[in-house]
Amino acid sequence: LVLFLHYILKNIILRKDLIRKAYLEKRKELSSKKFHSDSQQVFEKTIEIINKYKPKCIHCFLPINSKYEINTLPIIKYCWDHNIDVLVPVSNFKDSTLKSAEFNRNTKTINTKNNITEPFEPVFKNPKDIDIVITPLLAFDSDGYRIGYGKGFYDRFFTILNKDVKRIGLSLFAPCQKIENRNMQDIPLTHCITPEIIYSF
Repeated sequence: LVLFLHYILKNIILRKDLIRKAYLEKRKELSSKKFHSDSQQVFEKTIEIINKYKPKCIHCFLPINSKYEINTLPIIKYCWDHNIDVLVPVSNFKDSTLKSAEFNRNTKTINTKNNITEPFEPVFKNPKDIDIVITPLLAFDSDGYRIGYGKGFYDRFFTILNKDVKRIGLSLFAPCQKIENRNMQDIPLTHCITPEIIYSF
């Protein structure tokens, strides 16, 4: 039984790792023109969502360029221009948790040892004030479950937010096949935005 469970767990981890690797490669293979065109479409659809829900406060990830993530700065600037408060994540790799820090036009940033852009002197805010979380991902399925980078940061973060928060993923690609190996800690998105479609779950 122990050997069987070890085999199952090994293959679950492998499957998720394969999906992560495959979708990171798909990003890398996009031409610069295609990447920027698709990112612009994602941006425009994200603004549609923002205008629909009229949030007062948005938590938005800052892109990791080495992972070919969608540039979220136009989203952030749109929020600034429309008097929407913006918070960004500050990561604690010791316990895989996130905190929300104020991010405005005057915020100074640094690149951490994990190549993540974060505020230099973070001013932390109450996560209960957040109305929308713009969430990074590598892949998602038709039920709204996402595959991130495997540390569980956002699943933990979602548990401390208000229940009516909109959890919105950004993806350059359509849904992958159903993610079978979910666990109790996985929390689905409420929406995912691709260049072609806004998915609601």
